[in-house]
Amino acid sequence: MAQVRVIFNLPEEYGSYKHPLAYVDWYKPFRAPVPDLNMHQVSLSSHNHRQRASVIPVTDIVRTCHLQPHCGRAINRTWDTSNVLNLSPTLYVNPYLRHHDFYLFRYLVALHARNQP
Repeated sequence: MAQVRVIFNLPEEYGSYKHPLAYVDWYKPFRAPVPDLNMHQVSLSSHNHRQRASVIPVTDIVRTCHLQPHCGRAINRTWDTSNVLNLSPTLYVNPYLRHHDFYLFRYLVALHARNQP
């Protein structure tokens, strides 16, 4: 899972690309869902104290998802729509907003888990 930071085209002197490119920040891989919520918890991925990021073709982007910050007992008042994805140490992937997400995160993940040795 990744957060798209910017979508862009390179100037022609850097080569010819059929599709635009996206600069993305990566999240850590999913672990088991949080038991009481049945939601996956994610956080930004880093290596040597630096955010993991890549430039990928936009055709590699599969779908959007709804992320909900983990607030705890109080919401951090410095968070707003422009910074919450960067400031919240953990986020929940909300499967309840769209039925396709619910199917993906409930049925397919459970099916995958049953087929593991």
